[in-house]
Amino acid sequence: MIRVVGANPAMDRVSTWPGLQLGVVNRAAEVAVVPGGKGFNVARAVVRLGEGVAAYGFLGGHVGEALREMVLADGVVDRHTTIAAGTRVCFIAVQPESGRSTVLNEPGPAVEPEELDGFLDTLRADCREGDLVVLSGSLPDSVPASAAGEVVRIGAAARARTLVDIHSEALEHAVAQRPWMVKCNRGELAQLLGDDAVSDLPTAMQRLRGRGIEVVVVTLGAEGALVADSEGVARVLVPAIVEVNPTGSGDLLLAGLSVGLERGLALRDALVLGAACGTAGATHLRPELPPGFDPGEWTPRILTEVVEAAP
Repeated sequence: MIRVVGANPAMDRVSTWPGLQLGVVNRAAEVAVVPGGKGFNVARAVVRLGEGVAAYGFLGGHVGEALREMVLADGVVDRHTTIAAGTRVCFIAVQPESGRSTVLNEPGPAVEPEELDGFLDTLRADCREGDLVVLSGSLPDSVPASAAGEVVRIGAAARARTLVDIHSEALEHAVAQRPWMVKCNRGELAQLLGDDAVSDLPTAMQRLRGRGIEVVVVTLGAEGALVADSEGVARVLVPAIVEVNPTGSGDLLLAGLSVGLERGLALRDALVLGAACGTAGATHLRPELPPGFDPGEWTPRILTEVVEAAP
């Protein structure tokens, strides 16, 4: 089972703004309202790819209830903890002429200590050996960063593989508990190892693996991604596309990677599926797989090359 922990979900309003100007009245050309936050992006894509997924986090208020109905309709198993505070709303403004996206994130809701305990207890009771526990996105400000480490500990205790895609202090707490995989960008890797370390990404990734982490994936936007594992370091190359909205592409990559692993694919083959999902998602306005997405049409366009073989 794939279990996605997205502790800070949101209701996302995604809109396009031709000729956007500040300080004057603008009118959107297109608006979409979708369950947001990185965890929901991952969970919905997993369902679209045909696998079961359970989602964990905090939902509260009218927005939270609306999100609960929306993700249930999408086929996601709802294992969220109900909280007293209201769930946030976030805004993604896309400028079609330039392809730029501006993201306005509201702060996460206040989570009480007993609500946090309930969330962790639910995950602890559900986790099973062989599960994939995907920790994705931010934590609400009221939740201590150490909670990310506790999620990794819960996965390890159940003999599940934990895949971490978070940032800031929470990432450091998660890494300290040695998750199975860390997915990050260049800046987040620098946060863990220091700015000087990332001048040589393959070496830096192997240094992070030396902390007891089996797999490290570093996403590079239009340049694809790097993966470090027991076989060495490889690069995943993605095709040039007409980019519409890249927001959420990394989440779709993580969803495809998780689905590939759930189906028993080798790691690098699973990453090819993930890269196909992330690249296709960037051609679509909403942070999700585009309508009619066919992995069989996209995966042949993803290339891999060995950067550094294991000694």
